Amino acid sequence: MPFKRILRELSERVGADGAIMLDWEGEAVDSFSNSEKLELDAIGAHKGIILNMIQQVSMKSSAAEDVQSIGISTNDYKIAIAVIKDGYYILLVMSKNKPLGKAFFEARKSAKELLKEMG
Repeated sequence: MPFKRILRELSERVGADGAIMLDWEGEAVDSFSNSEKLELDAIGAHKGIILNMIQQVSMKSSAAEDVQSIGISTNDYKIAIAVIKDGYYILLVMSKNKPLGKAFFEARKSAKELLKEMG
């Protein structure tokens, strides 16, 4: 499936442990992971709630632009979230020493590829 290939290539370019594409309800569309222990579905759904909350808050501010990406740092990982369209988004999980800026840049490129596949 083309989605999995795009997510795999994105993970490889960033050096991420995995990437997942989710819909507006937090349901996985497709994913790629280097680790069986990484629960991308659960991480993606939970972080999608954060994305949704930030988007709602930003819509209330007349000066705010639409939220396109979010970075989250934990003790063990960094998480990059990039919006695709219509509630779809990509989430990357990577080690804490990886740069979020590169993840955002590469995720935007992959989002364009995913858009083409979505039609």
